[in-house]
Amino acid sequence: MEAIVKLLSIAFMFFLTAILSTILGLIIGWVVGWFFGDTILSFFSCLGIDGFKMWQIGAALGFIGSFFRNSVSVNKKS
Repeated sequence: MEAIVKLLSIAFMFFLTAILSTILGLIIGWVVGWFFGDTILSFFSCLGIDGFKMWQIGAALGFIGSFFRNSVSVNKKS
């Protein structure tokens, strides 16, 4: 029973991390769109990606980025 609770807790943490990263990406994409929106959207247009708004791009990048983990590890030696 304890293993099931741990498994469900881990699954919930993955779900929560993905949702929070998406929301944070949405907000940051919206704010970045105020300053660099035309530049970024024109770059995506050159790549053939049209019809998106900055908040949508930020949300997508936040969602995708939530599945990557930090690749730098610190070894503590006493």
